[in-house]
Amino acid sequence: MKKKQLTKSFFLSILIFIIMCSIFTTQAFADGGTLRKTTSEEKKFLEELHLQLRSTLPKAPDNWQGTTEEEHKFDEVAEGFEKRPITMGVIASYTKNETQAEIEAKEKAMEKIGAKNKGSMDEMAKKQEELASKISKAAEKMDMKEIEKLQKEADILAKEAEKLGKNTETDLRSSDAGNLLKSTSANIRIGINQSEIYMSNPMELPKIDGNFVLREKIDGPQSDDNSKTVILIGPWKIEKNPEGALEIKSPYDEKAAYNKIMCAAIHIEAPAEVAEKIMKTIDLKKLNSLLSK
Repeated sequence: MKKKQLTKSFFLSILIFIIMCSIFTTQAFADGGTLRKTTSEEKKFLEELHLQLRSTLPKAPDNWQGTTEEEHKFDEVAEGFEKRPITMGVIASYTKNETQAEIEAKEKAMEKIGAKNKGSMDEMAKKQEELASKISKAAEKMDMKEIEKLQKEADILAKEAEKLGKNTETDLRSSDAGNLLKSTSANIRIGINQSEIYMSNPMELPKIDGNFVLREKIDGPQSDDNSKTVILIGPWKIEKNPEGALEIKSPYDEKAAYNKIMCAAIHIEAPAEVAEKIMKTIDLKKLNSLLSK
């Protein structure tokens, strides 16, 4: 694909990828304290483990492109690294290929929608600024009666803003260039020894090679079809609480040796159909083989 055809979202995904690499590579530097050199045994263990995890990262789906994590040298670790089990993660970030014509069509559609809603947006911002100023002055005077009155105005303004937001979302979904809220990116993280996983409202999918699979929809801007899929490797426990939600319990034991690998988890943020393609290319057997016996 030519450089001129790369989308802005691709460059954004690369930026996110670089930031996430620094966060998820290893807990070796998490303490933020004094660093020490790794022993030859630690260095070998860390670099081999990182290599094995990287080798399980899936390739980009057809008609997608992206970046996967590269080699990392573990010359130093934080003091106390050896006192608790290692946590480590590797990531990949993918973006759907788009032609120059598709990119330009989306840009024109965004400009058109922006121009259409600019007046309403500016007016809303002005009302919010004026109301905030009134509330601030009333608070300084401790005028509770005025504050109560302004709170009612704020509630009305909030409903107007919500309506404006929904109208804009409708415009984005029905633009001349199609649904602009349709996801064109995917992020994958494979991590070991995660202490816990939180998902607000997951549904349980059929197991893959005996591994639990959970998925939930991601709500928010530009996520009409986005979802979070998690594949659990190892003796995780999934139980329903009294409210009917699922609780995901890790076998992680903080008292275990630093090189003991108790579990792994694959996190995929992508449209469900893209997640399904990605799941088929991940080497689950290799991940299972990493677990300490």
